[in-house]
Order: sequence, then structure tokens, then C-alpha cells
Amino acid sequence: MKKLAVLLLLALAIGVSLYWGFPSDEMQVHSPAPSAPATAKQQAATMAQTAPPATPLAAEALHRLPPSFAGTQVDGRLRADSQGRLIIEPDIRRIFDYFLASIGEEPIETSVNRLRRYIEAQLPQPARGQAYRLLGQYLDYKRQLLALEQAHTQQADIGAMRERLRAVKQLRAAIFDEQANVAFFALEEAADDFTLERLAIRLDPTLDAAAKGAAMDRLQNDLPPELRATLAPQLQSELRQQTRALQANGGTATDLRQLRQLLVGNASTTRLEKLDGARQQWRNRIAVYRQEKARIENSRGLSDADKRAAIARLAADRFDEHERQRLPAAEELLARQSE
Repeated sequence: MKKLAVLLLLALAIGVSLYWGFPSDEMQVHSPAPSAPATAKQQAATMAQTAPPATPLAAEALHRLPPSFAGTQVDGRLRADSQGRLIIEPDIRRIFDYFLASIGEEPIETSVNRLRRYIEAQLPQPARGQAYRLLGQYLDYKRQLLALEQAHTQQADIGAMRERLRAVKQLRAAIFDEQANVAFFALEEAADDFTLERLAIRLDPTLDAAAKGAAMDRLQNDLPPELRATLAPQLQSELRQQTRALQANGGTATDLRQLRQLLVGNASTTRLEKLDGARQQWRNRIAVYRQEKARIENSRGLSDADKRAAIARLAADRFDEHERQRLPAAEELLARQSE
């Protein structure tokens, strides 16, 4: 409901942007012929062409953000190239979202106008006009996305989810040119595709655990590197949570292997199993060391100094220098686990 409320407010912002305007001298835009139906791109261009000039820049605009923005800063930067043209990059959308997040805490026109003043302060012409045009398209996108959300209700069905995602992609392609579409949404769409295909793999009754693991490997390998780095901690956190739940319910080693294959794929499962083996070997070495250390400590024929020397020799014989640095913490951990 909160998401839909925000989208509704952004839909209203389209009317506001028409009022507050996009200067006609900042972009060379051709309006569609009156008899032709206007596309989303043409509608945004018409907004940029026909609206009145921007208000003068208020240098203190950022200091007038609502209280909820305290301690935050603008997420990203706006840049122009050597010819003064807007550099299309993901930062633009992040900046739009940062300022538009104030909608609901203050009048819509205040949020939109503040964003326009920020653009004016950051960019020369023609980059400024290009940013205004993108803002108009982005607000139009949010308005149409609300209608799409209402037409494609959330359903726990893979086919319906795919259809909804396809509709969202088509909407973006209809409003934004390819460069802006990629900059704004490429990673988000790759993440959505990954999430959807991952769910499809998990629910596929024709695949056994090994086949699902292999499919997960292929899916992860196809991810853009930056998205792979972002998703890795999320997958690891999910795996830890589900592993704890599995172990609490008495899951077996086979159950754990299948869970790992399903969540992170075969390659990661193999690495985790090797890590499990190394950790178990380390715990076994610590356990044997503690037993021998206890025998030395309990020996009545040795002085305290002799005991300390014997324990030091034992540690030197059993562990290298780096491992000896870990011994105190490892002993304490094993002792707690044995309680």
C-alpha cells in the first residue's frame, strides 16, 4: 500500500511538472501533429517545450529539505561532458529518487521545484534542459507505472510475474531512449530477471538437486559483475538463515547439500563443503591440543614454569606461527560450544 501511495503522489506530480514547467529554450523538441496520437516520449518532450522558464536558483534549497532528510546527502552527481551535454548515467535516477522521496512530507510542487533548482545549480546548458526532459519522462513513467501495477495484480504465478515484468520493460522502452533506459534500469531489470528465474528453478519439478544447482550456476554466471557483487551478500545471508533453520529441525548433510545447491549453485556448494572440511579439521586439531594441554596442566610432577614451557612447545609442534595467534580465540570458542 505504501508503494502504491508513493506512486500515486508521483502521478500527481505530472500535473505539477506541467505547471512548474520545462523551459522551451533549453531543448529543441518537435511536437507531434495534432491528429496523431502522442507517444509517451512526445508527451514528455511537449512538456519540456511549452512550459514557462524555471524559477531563479535558491542556493539554500538543500537546507530546506523535510526533517526526515537530516543526516543524508544527495545520492550521486549530475555531470556534463566537454560539450556541455548531459552524461547519462545511473546517478541521475538516484538523484531524482532522492529529491522525490520528500513527496508526502511536503507539497508536490515543492519537491519537484527543489529538484529543478538543484539541476539548474549543477548543470550548464544544454545538459540542464536534457535533465529537465529526463525528469519529465521519469515522472510520466511513475504515473504510468501506477496504472500498470493496478492492471497486473501481484500473483504467485511464474507466468503472471513474467508478464508483469515484460510489461514494465515495455513501458520503460516506450518512455525513455535506449541510453537512458539502460542507465536507469539495466541493473534493476537484471536483478528482477535473476529473482524470477531463480524462483522458476526452485519450483521446477523436473529438475533434481544437482540439475537445479547447475541451473543456478549458469544464472549467476550470466549476471553483470557489479550485480553479482551486490547479490552475493544477500544470497549468503539467506543461506545462513536457512541453514540454521535446517539444522534446528534436524536436517542431514544431504539436506544441507541440496539446500546449498538450490540457493547458491553447485560450484559454491563444492567450495562450501571444502570449507566445512577445513573447519572440521581445525576443530579436531584444537580439540586434541586442548586434551594434551589439559594433561600437562594436571601433571603433578611439573612446576608452573615447566608447565608453561611444555604447553608452549606443544603449541609450536602442532601449529605454525599464524595458527598460534588464533589459538586463544579458537580454544574459547570450542569451550563455549562444548558447554
